[in-house]
Formats: sequence, structure tokens, C-alpha cells
Amino acid sequence: MSTDRDVGSARVTPYVERDLTSFVHDYLDRAGQLAAFDDNRARAVRCVHPLVTLIEKLDALHRRVPRDELDPSTFVRHFEDAARIIAAASSLPPLDSYPDIAALTDEMRSEGQIRQRPSAEDPAVLPGDDERWTQIRNTYRAIEPMYWGERVTLEDACTVINDWVSTELFD
Repeated sequence: MSTDRDVGSARVTPYVERDLTSFVHDYLDRAGQLAAFDDNRARAVRCVHPLVTLIEKLDALHRRVPRDELDPSTFVRHFEDAARIIAAASSLPPLDSYPDIAALTDEMRSEGQIRQRPSAEDPAVLPGDDERWTQIRNTYRAIEPMYWGERVTLEDACTVINDWVSTELFD
């Protein structure tokens, strides 16, 4: 089912408008040759608002972390991704048509886009000393070479997530 805020099954409202460019177009423009070619690309595209992505990542952690049969490599990036979106939240555009993140989250839940409202009490974001968390920590360390910059530790990511959920969603 597609609505005015969906494209296929992808949610695009709220959205962030981003300029669309490519290194080829940028090169031709710098070289003064762009006018010699048809430029038929869209000037900008609507991208999913990062706070929607954040809520989806938190929901994925809620669903996947407890499932021992799932390899942590299928979700372990979500911890750091979520923490980085939260860190950037103050610089993001406003949530058009939503008074706050709680309203967006409640709508996503009512429409079946997520299973539950994120909670700071969710065991999926409360690192423990059991075998599952040992697997998660080992996998988190194993993907370190994939990152170019400084990492957010797993424990710090969970703290950032829990603090944000408690503040923004009044857990």
C-alpha cells in the first residue's frame, strides 16, 4: 500500500532534501563543459529523514539482539550508526508534520513499520556479561577495520542510545 509519504514500501516523510550530483557532472562543470551536454538529472532528491532511520535501527536491534541464532554481524553496525545519528540530531532539519520524535515513533508503530517504541530498558541496548554480549562485542571489534575514523565504543553507543531514548521518548 502506497501513500503520499511512501515510495513503494519506503517511507519518505519526513524527509531531508539532498542535492544530487556526481563526480562526472562536477568535473564537467569545473572544466566549463557541462553546458555541452544534456543535464537531465534531478537537482535534488527526497531522502529518508535520519531520525526515521534511527528508529528503524533501534527496532532492528530490539528484534535481532535476543535471537541467538542470528549472527551479530547482521546488526552490530546499528549500535554505532544509531549513536552517530543521535549525536547529529541537533543539526538535522525539523520533523515536518510531527510535533516531536515520539509522535513519529508512535505513527511508525501504529502502521507496523516498527514493532515497539524504543525503550532504555530494552535488553538489546543494555550490554551484559552473557555469551550473547560476548559475541556482540567480538563482532563489534571485528568490523573495526571497516571504519576510517574514530569509533564509538559499544558501551558508549548503548549509553548514548539509552540517554536519548529516555530524554526524547520519555521511556
